[in-house]
Amino acid sequence: MNTNITMTGEPLEEVNQFKYLGATLSKDGSSTAEIRIRIAQATAAMARLDRVWKSKISFSTKHKLFRSLVVSILLYGCESWTLLADTEKKVQAFENKSLRKLLRISWREHKTNEYVRKRMEELVGPQETLLATVKRRKLKWFGHVTRHNSLSKTIMQGTVAGGRRRGRQRKSWGDNIKEWTAMTTPELLRAANTRTEWRRKSVSAASGPRLNL
Repeated sequence: MNTNITMTGEPLEEVNQFKYLGATLSKDGSSTAEIRIRIAQATAAMARLDRVWKSKISFSTKHKLFRSLVVSILLYGCESWTLLADTEKKVQAFENKSLRKLLRISWREHKTNEYVRKRMEELVGPQETLLATVKRRKLKWFGHVTRHNSLSKTIMQGTVAGGRRRGRQRKSWGDNIKEWTAMTTPELLRAANTRTEWRRKSVSAASGPRLNL
């Protein structure tokens, strides 16, 4: 449905997507396009640094460069993402491919993703997966917003007049929070108001079961 919005008497153009502070916002409110763009940009950054990955500098240094120059691109604004099963798989696939490039492990070697993860831990110690990082940041943001009276809190907890469309409902940002914590909205609001309790619950929810990497 088109919405007619005017400013000083002039109609504003309605678009399906637009950039705001470097993030892609979609008309339907989903994060699919933004996550796809972030993965593409991070993949391009990995390619530009190919000479570094093939160089003889220490693996520890390579890993630090990967975190600062590649992962930072991928996770920009991830607190606002709504994760679906498909986008979660895309984030996991990007991480698998990147770690193999860092370790110089070819797919032709038939090494499992579990082997790649263990090899990384041997070299740089236990590492949080990218998906777990996204979850932890989202949960931290939820707690921060809940504890402060702000426009963000009004938007996050507000409702829109009208009924929901028929059929299966699209997953929302808040649905992720409830799914990861297995808590209802009232339970979430009570827990988030206590910083220490929310930190404990969010760390547990973000780590969850070990991911199939």
